[in-house]
Amino acid sequence: MPKETLKARETAIIQEFDALPDVDAKYAHLFKLAEALPAMDPSLKTDVNRVQGCQSTLWFDLNCHDGAVCLAANSDSMVIKGIAALLIRVLDGATPADVQHLSMGFIDQLHIWKLPSQRNNGLMAMLDHIKSQAEKCQS
Repeated sequence: MPKETLKARETAIIQEFDALPDVDAKYAHLFKLAEALPAMDPSLKTDVNRVQGCQSTLWFDLNCHDGAVCLAANSDSMVIKGIAALLIRVLDGATPADVQHLSMGFIDQLHIWKLPSQRNNGLMAMLDHIKSQAEKCQS
């Protein structure tokens, strides 16, 4: 998948959130996305899939099938689960190499909060975890 396609997906998400009138509406939308996230197989909730450095409990499982990334996620936090749902929307079907180009910049552009440092650390931990799993798919 070309990098532009990931960018196009990010842009579509940004536009979706920009169309919402205020922060409360943005949170309500994020919670709807979290609720719509398919249930994660309990067998995938392992230490290997648990994101370290995130205040919330978050699991991310990344697998590759025919060179395309397939993600599953779950969290005890609706905000984090919603962000995980957004990342799945951006990355599902991408190549492991595409995943290495992902940044969390588009999340900042959603204007859902002013990122406190700990929340920012959690987002970076999420990104590092996903990139690490994608790297394993490449080798």
